[in-house]
Amino acid sequence: MRQAQRFYTVQEIQQLYEQGDAAHDFDHVLRVTRLADLLAHAEGADRQVVEAAALLHDIPTPDRARQAHHLAAAEFAQAFLTARGMPEKQVANVVHCIQAHRYRDPSIQPSSLEAKCLYDADKLDAMGAMGIGRAFAYAGARGHRLWTQPVHKVPDDAEQPDGAEYTPVHEFVYKLARLAETLHTETARAIGRERHDFMEQFFHQLDMEMLWVAE
Repeated sequence: MRQAQRFYTVQEIQQLYEQGDAAHDFDHVLRVTRLADLLAHAEGADRQVVEAAALLHDIPTPDRARQAHHLAAAEFAQAFLTARGMPEKQVANVVHCIQAHRYRDPSIQPSSLEAKCLYDADKLDAMGAMGIGRAFAYAGARGHRLWTQPVHKVPDDAEQPDGAEYTPVHEFVYKLARLAETLHTETARAIGRERHDFMEQFFHQLDMEMLWVAE
């Protein structure tokens, strides 16, 4: 991972994530940054923009709801990078990258190649073994149950459970299983197919074990 020492240090940004949760901590940010750089290199994107956007995309914003974290992080990134002298055009691209990275806000779609690289890297980290681990970590930290029903009995989107009844199985059905089809770059799609297949196998095995115990 190439550091843009002219504008910031990775260590400086790491300190900004002290309040991050287990699914959105600096470990997640580093994984996304490395994946994003891999995609940027393969696809020919501006790696400096992609790195800055990846490092700042999940900045904790305790005063803003999680649903708007992408907008708050984009505002922070704009002020942070402008103050450190990053060119205006690059800053604007970083801001767009961060605004467009949230899966659950389809109103802002990635339009630049750099935004597509960040979106894809962030979604790849929500897939495969790591994606499963993050789903269970997030559920456990919030007191959610870990399993209540098998994949094939999860209700339609309009009837999603909430609170403690929203399990990693629901997260898989409503989000994780749908991520592969949203990836933009060919490089990410190749990685995503493998990670998607692994998740399907895992949740199938989980259902078999839980249904056997329940009988």
